[in-house]
Amino acid sequence: MKGIFLALGIAIALSPAFAQAEEKPTDFVILDRDGKIATVDDIADYFINQGADVIFFGEKHDSRAAHYLELQLLKKIAAKVSKLAVAMEMFEADNQDELNDYLAGKISEKQFKNSARLWPNYDTDYRPIIEFAKAKGIPVIAANIPRRYASMVARGGTDSWKSLPDSEKVYLPKKYTFLNDRYREEFLKTMQGNPMMKMMGKVNMDNLYHAQCVKDEKMAESVAEFLKSHPGYKVIFFCGSFHSDYKLGIAQKLKMRMPNIKIVNISTVPVPKDVKFDPEALKGELDRADFVIFTHESSEE
Repeated sequence: MKGIFLALGIAIALSPAFAQAEEKPTDFVILDRDGKIATVDDIADYFINQGADVIFFGEKHDSRAAHYLELQLLKKIAAKVSKLAVAMEMFEADNQDELNDYLAGKISEKQFKNSARLWPNYDTDYRPIIEFAKAKGIPVIAANIPRRYASMVARGGTDSWKSLPDSEKVYLPKKYTFLNDRYREEFLKTMQGNPMMKMMGKVNMDNLYHAQCVKDEKMAESVAEFLKSHPGYKVIFFCGSFHSDYKLGIAQKLKMRMPNIKIVNISTVPVPKDVKFDPEALKGELDRADFVIFTHESSEE
């Protein structure tokens, strides 16, 4: 759940041992909902054949397999879909202009890196996606809420937003709801089992959950607004898997905004190295997504 802590403005050191996204890892397997082995081509074909509008790629942020497969899937879908956009949790909405300027060649990469708040693993894991999008003229949506606003909610609830000037409120989700559902249960269970909670000291779990939700709301809103203003486009969304597992999180909030939208999702699930990639042994995880990437890496969201 490192993605949650990063979004709340809490410094977490990501592992420096990231592999280049073009280097193919070997210790992973992709299974579909029926437990059949799948490939990146299978995922791309399924997305297109289903007539889906958005595919969520739920990664673990330091997973070599996930980052490699993200780029491969983007290339496969881009070769078959003429109107395609990328949306990313890793970029915040108030950096959209800088991202657009870089993609359009209006600023240098150095200027882009100095002006956008890039994740520590940008160069190795997300830069290949951005460079591919830049080369192909693919729009990239800086989908996430600026982390300072999520941090405000984590510490003081949404009432803390009342003090913000109107110029900053444009980056907040226009509407948000906090559902008492499976997503909340999964969030609380995961957070309570995370050793980072001890480092944070006493926290208000409702506020922490609400901070998670406003992230989902803003990311869903970013995609909904793009699709409404760009008819016929499809979107591939890269996010931490918790944000789209079981088609909850961003996927659920997007569905609430656009009830007729068709969604496909992918999840990344690390398993112990002594657990074989046997569909029978892994079947309990297959309901997370349309496709699940199982890896022996020790990965974090």
